Amino acid sequence: MAKNKEFKTGRYAVIVGIALAVILTVLTIFAYTTRYNAFDPEKVAQNYVDTIVQTGDGYNAYKVTLVSKNQKFGNFVIDGYMAPFVNDGEDVKQAEFVGTGSKEEMKKVDELYGAMYNYYVELINQYSLDDYDSVFNNYFKKLVETRKEIYGDDYMDTEFMFSVFEANVDTYGKALTGVKAQKAENGQAEVKEVIGKYQEMFGKDYKLTCNVTKCDSLKGDEAKTYIADYKDRITPVAAIGEEKAKASGLDEEKTASMTEAFKKLDCSEDVSDVALAEVEVKTQDGKTVATQQVYMLKIGKSWYVDNTNTDTKGLYLAK
Repeated sequence: MAKNKEFKTGRYAVIVGIALAVILTVLTIFAYTTRYNAFDPEKVAQNYVDTIVQTGDGYNAYKVTLVSKNQKFGNFVIDGYMAPFVNDGEDVKQAEFVGTGSKEEMKKVDELYGAMYNYYVELINQYSLDDYDSVFNNYFKKLVETRKEIYGDDYMDTEFMFSVFEANVDTYGKALTGVKAQKAENGQAEVKEVIGKYQEMFGKDYKLTCNVTKCDSLKGDEAKTYIADYKDRITPVAAIGEEKAKASGLDEEKTASMTEAFKKLDCSEDVSDVALAEVEVKTQDGKTVATQQVYMLKIGKSWYVDNTNTDTKGLYLAK
């Protein structure tokens, strides 16, 4: 998706502030509904596709995939990708303006979040979030460099990393859906209306719906072959943690955490069933704008999207 010229960095802090104010509520609702939808493969497939289509959010879509079977997705990101870049010791000083709420801090926040948003868009256009390994490795490396350039310090912690990345995810979504005008009241700054890319493509009052048109379990040898192929795909991924940790120079504790985080990705011994769903995305006038196949694996009573066998580039409609 092209960079949205309406999202100027001068507005970024306001938009980010509103986004972060509601993020815990959104995640709580998401976790609650996801828990019960997991028993129904059609709902899992619909939820997965809808999350990506509506706001280009391949990040939160991972919460219904195998990545999140044995660990919280956020913990996997911390242990598997953030750990090499954390630098928050007591002897590491932050820039003097951090935490002051000053105009200087607001200006720096706008500049950093804006710069990282542009880079986030580049990564999504190049990889989508199917290749989270490339996205996270490149993004957090760039964030360290960008903070050094703009803030002038070497400090980095997981809270800062999540705040910037998740704000970029949210802003990407708003660049698609648009932003409604909001008057300045109750201590909140004014927010001007922004026309989203989807509104330009499908109309101001557009509506995208995702419907599962087919969902069947694989049978017999076909299911066995799929599970064997899944094992072949996930085994080398699950084994990279220790080598990656050593290459990053992590201490013993962080090496163990990274190693375990990647090992937990392998669910191949616990799979009891395989299903394939086809999901259709339509506009308000009934036009089909995307179709997506979703393979899911059943573990216990729950179904999970097999993220080792997805290609969701077609769901990023505004690229």
